[in-house]
Amino acid sequence: MAAVSELSVLLFALISNIHAEELIVIREESDSYTFELPEEVGSCLISRFVGEEKLILWNTSDLWPQNSLVPEDLKQRLVSMADTSTYRIQNLTHSDSGLYQEECWTEGNVTHEKHFTVTVCGSIDGTWSEYMKDEETKDLPCRGAADNLDVQWLKRNYRYEQKIWARVFGDNTASVMDNERGRYQVVENTSTLRISNISTADLGEYTCLEMNQQQCVSSHPVQFRLKTEWIYRSVGETAVLQCPDIGFNGDKPPYWETKFHNIDHGQRNYTVGLVDQNHSLVLTSVTLNHTAMYTCNTLTTLKSYVLLVCPKSPPPAVELFSEGEQVTLRCKDLGMSLNYFWFFKSNRTKGTSFNVDVNQINSNMRRCLDGRWVIPNVSLQDTGEYWCAIVDHDLQCLFSTKTMLCVVVVTVTLRTRTRDT
Repeated sequence: MAAVSELSVLLFALISNIHAEELIVIREESDSYTFELPEEVGSCLISRFVGEEKLILWNTSDLWPQNSLVPEDLKQRLVSMADTSTYRIQNLTHSDSGLYQEECWTEGNVTHEKHFTVTVCGSIDGTWSEYMKDEETKDLPCRGAADNLDVQWLKRNYRYEQKIWARVFGDNTASVMDNERGRYQVVENTSTLRISNISTADLGEYTCLEMNQQQCVSSHPVQFRLKTEWIYRSVGETAVLQCPDIGFNGDKPPYWETKFHNIDHGQRNYTVGLVDQNHSLVLTSVTLNHTAMYTCNTLTTLKSYVLLVCPKSPPPAVELFSEGEQVTLRCKDLGMSLNYFWFFKSNRTKGTSFNVDVNQINSNMRRCLDGRWVIPNVSLQDTGEYWCAIVDHDLQCLFSTKTMLCVVVVTVTLRTRTRDT
């Protein structure tokens, strides 16, 4: 009896230690989960904890014989991938949720050990995006959960291909991720996650699990990220896309992904260009084919750019206006149903041009459907270079026009005549 009690204490300690650094895999009902075990090991045991009991699900060296340890309800759903150490459970159900353990041996020595939790949810929503702004507190909504207080918040590490999550809260009061008391909290009477004193370290992908006791009803992902930045370049110029200096070190440097889109060729993912010592992506002598989305992946966040490369534009038209006037800038009319993008570069900074739809200089600015850009009450800060890029439905730039907008302050000098007496 004492031995059983001691075993229970040791098992509880093991589970408590695992929980502190728990990795969580979220899957939808009827989906599958794949165990990818090391190729060079001799044999492995896959186990699952049910309460205080550890159940051995199968032994890889004795998987398919009739006396296999695999439970009957699992045998019909377990697939062994040919010539690999990969095993897949198909048609997941809520009963597959739980804490799993992988143990592998080579010549009697443990050479691989892994603990993780599989959470099977009734449904998983599409990812909702929230963007980092100039603010100290951020509320991440649990969309779809309404005011359900039985929720769990998780955060994803971007480096895991299979979307493995870490727990933000062990419950709704104690934050596992951050030792600063109260920096993460669920807003009272809601399922919203409030992050105080936010920094770039808080960026990443979160998910809110709506629970019914210990069963996951639904998962509501929300991505807290930097806003996608649009960059304009002309053919032959150089584009330097910076990776945020967060969430990586020398052992785990960031990596770039490139997504091109073309109706004829579909989407392709690969990286082009040179990554310099600052982890920036340098694209020299860009062509129209460099138009794409470029994303820098770090451990904690993503930074995305849309690079739009256009043919070289004609010399800029110079427009002179006085402060307070209404300015209307026009694109070239190509007589087709196309998309218009406006970019701006201030003359007072060395900054690159950016998309004025996203980063508006003047909150009263508006873009018209016919491509016009209207500034109702122009000011000195609106002085600079404006590009209008005309693109087709494949995001290929057909033509661009450049306007140099100059804003001046008109002063009136009043002269008073005095009469000799």
